[in-house]
Amino acid sequence: MNDIEILKAKAWLANVPGGSLADGYLERWQQFASTELPVVTVFGSYDTGKSSLIRRLLVDNGVPVPEWLTISARHETFGVNSVECAGALLRDTPGLAVGADDVRGTLNTELASAAISTTDIAIVTVTPQLATGEYEFLRQIVENGWTPENLWFVISRFDEAGIDPDDDLDGYRQLAARKSSELASSLKLSSAHPVHVVSQDFAQMAGGTREVGAEVWDDSRAWDGMDALGEAINEVVSGDVVALRVSTEQRYWRQAVLLTVNELKDQLAASAPLLVQADIASTRREQWKISLDDVDNDARADLKGTLGQAVRLAYAGGEHNSANVVKDLQSALDGWFRKHERELDRLLQDVVRTDVRQRNEPSWKNLEELTARVTADINEEPEAQIEALAPHLRKFGPLLIDGLREFEKSQAGGSLKKVQARGVATQVASNFGSLGKGLALASALLPLAVQIVDAIDDARAHQAVAVQGRRSLNSHTDNLTQEVSALALNSWAEVLAEARNEIGQAAAQAELSDTLHDSAERLRAAIAEVEGILNPRKEA
Repeated sequence: MNDIEILKAKAWLANVPGGSLADGYLERWQQFASTELPVVTVFGSYDTGKSSLIRRLLVDNGVPVPEWLTISARHETFGVNSVECAGALLRDTPGLAVGADDVRGTLNTELASAAISTTDIAIVTVTPQLATGEYEFLRQIVENGWTPENLWFVISRFDEAGIDPDDDLDGYRQLAARKSSELASSLKLSSAHPVHVVSQDFAQMAGGTREVGAEVWDDSRAWDGMDALGEAINEVVSGDVVALRVSTEQRYWRQAVLLTVNELKDQLAASAPLLVQADIASTRREQWKISLDDVDNDARADLKGTLGQAVRLAYAGGEHNSANVVKDLQSALDGWFRKHERELDRLLQDVVRTDVRQRNEPSWKNLEELTARVTADINEEPEAQIEALAPHLRKFGPLLIDGLREFEKSQAGGSLKKVQARGVATQVASNFGSLGKGLALASALLPLAVQIVDAIDDARAHQAVAVQGRRSLNSHTDNLTQEVSALALNSWAEVLAEARNEIGQAAAQAELSDTLHDSAERLRAAIAEVEGILNPRKEA
């Protein structure tokens, strides 16, 4: 990665979906770059001899061993510490706990990983049994832009490998060569990658002692490998430190991009089942809307015929009692309501059953969990939002969170509220009963009934003019039917609006479909764009 590519990396990080990362990475780099000494970081799982290795290097160079350095087989290092030694800044890191699910193990791994992202030389320590649980983790490190100049390996505590060098030094050295070859092969290291085999504290001569003299290791110094490791560090210090730091900077920004693009890929993978559920909800919502429109159209068409028939029967019977007319009209409306109530009830029962079934899907639960959290966070303080969203950010990433939050704000905070599975149809059906019966409807129908009675009397008075009377009767019948229809449809509109609202709530997640698709497209675009940075030759 050259200077141009570093600029592209910074620009890409500044525009990464979910919010700029450029400033954070730049601040971290500048803090590291202010260190003029070359930085050498010892890195590896706990109990691989990192602390005893650092102690040996310090003691051999006449540097006092700091209080923070403890030599133990337990998790004793909980932070990143450094000490100047032989013209370099020597750093100790917490032991890796790859795959750990406890807070301490996870934090230690994160701290150690962060430390080697800003180091000129990384010395990875392994035991004579070589990398086991951390194998894949170390493989990823090797593949992330490290060169043989800045990634070294140390097979530590080799006096515990099974051959006593005091008894069989040749066998010890042959075993060391074989183990070095095995390590290089398993991690696919090039022949240029340094692999040091050391016995930094042969026979535990110093043990856990902090204050110890270098002479304690005089008997093992000729073969324990520590002089060669010390000389390699001295060569770094006396070499081209500027070129080394340039190489570190190139690797740093490459790793920043790699880590980010991997996170984006994880977000994209996490969003896939959410997209499926949102699309399903969107499709079902449209289907339900079409079905509801069909019910509405059928009801409106049927209402005209029902009322027309009721009014014509009143005329034909020559009804003179407005109360009877009201009763007949109300009976006709009740029949109409009950008929179309059943159709609407069937539709809404399907909505309820589908809603219950869909909510049992794991991916739907994830979507509800995410949207509910976003809804709850709209009015919280930023600090509270960050704390509350932490597990969701790890799971779904900032892009999805931010997209959903912006969508929710645009909907005035009402779109993402969950609707629990409930008897929607029962609630709506109860509205039919109150709208189709009662004094309110009878009172509203009474003036129309009076008009119908008057029209009947008027029609009888003009029976001599048969054609004119029939035309007047038909016209009056149509007008009155329209008035009664308007009254009924006002009530029907209220029921229909409630049904539409219930369908909208049952498929509320459908509103997220466009937002999630937009987020996914931005993720894909960002991932595609980064290929030109990580693989400039392919771009050319």
